[in-house]
Amino acid sequence: MTDITRRDQQAARLRQARKSRGFDGPKAAADFFGFNYNTYAQHENGRAGITRAAKDYARAYKVREAWLLTGEGSPDDIDGSDELRDVFSRVATAPAEVQIAVLSYARFMLDNFEKSRETATTPAA
Repeated sequence: MTDITRRDQQAARLRQARKSRGFDGPKAAADFFGFNYNTYAQHENGRAGITRAAKDYARAYKVREAWLLTGEGSPDDIDGSDELRDVFSRVATAPAEVQIAVLSYARFMLDNFEKSRETATTPAA
């Protein structure tokens, strides 16, 4: 596959991701997410590859980075692992009070989830 074909396919997936999030045009999306419009427009038009920006675009549009770059899977094929990795790496560099708050909330949510699962699987007496 030539670089031009690859860029065209990436551009088409980027446009698809933008439209699926409800943005009519590249300007609206660039403004909303804080992307440089000229660079973003070149990415959507296939005039430049998206490799360096793919992670940011994937995060913004809630799609897999691999899907944007290669078409692997589908845009809806999200298991959350990319987003979890991103969140955990951000938490790891956050101030201690933020880390404590995030961990406390995560434990609370997980405990509630596990309790509700146990209740749902426990046979009635």
